[in-house]
Amino acid sequence: MISGGSISTEVGQAAEKVARDLVRFKHTNGALYVNLPVLYPDGSHVTVRIDQSASGVRVSDAGFAYREVEDIGSARGFRRVANKIAEAAGVSVGERAIYTDGDLETLERCIYDVAAASWRVVDAFWERAFEEDELELTDELNARLRTIFGDKVEEGANVLGASTTMWTVSALVTVDGLPAVFQAVSEHANSINRASTAFRDLSTLEHAPKLVAFVRSKAALGPRLGLLAPGRVVEEAQPNEYFLRAAA
Repeated sequence: MISGGSISTEVGQAAEKVARDLVRFKHTNGALYVNLPVLYPDGSHVTVRIDQSASGVRVSDAGFAYREVEDIGSARGFRRVANKIAEAAGVSVGERAIYTDGDLETLERCIYDVAAASWRVVDAFWERAFEEDELELTDELNARLRTIFGDKVEEGANVLGASTTMWTVSALVTVDGLPAVFQAVSEHANSINRASTAFRDLSTLEHAPKLVAFVRSKAALGPRLGLLAPGRVVEEAQPNEYFLRAAA
């Protein structure tokens, strides 16, 4: 219990344990691996590998960034993007790994530089994939809404939230004078989080619009589906009547 600016033994011990767990260290197959308290977009830890070299040490990401990029089908562009980011970070790029050479005095900095570059490379590809996927999904949604609601659809509308934030949404549909916001939401965390934040803000308006998330599959979102509350969720495979009900 924290009181009067002091910290109890229990809190101190808990903080020490968390600090120890933030960084994991493993020695295997003749190399050292350090798991860092930094996460790739898929939730896995950024990890570096330390090998002894003739001149000191080599620190690499052991190809983990490449594998992350490969998993989202973008491996062909890895070297081009990685080289640009690595150059700015002062590290190098091999066939698949990001690495740098140093000595015992510079080991800490080498770990930091390689880990940061590895994370930036993966984040760059995920951000691009998120944008492309959401744009494609938005086009599908708007085509569907035009078929159902005709000229009642305003694509890319700006809607003012209760926080005075202006939200750009996939579409605004007005039926019998009542507005309904439709937002295309992909499976990427950025897309889900942005829609969730916008929906919470818009839902607290005095005259809140209907809020509808358009997704490819509810099952694919798993437990993250709950983040889209208080909005309703429709899937691309569902018939038009579901869209009509959601906007009514």
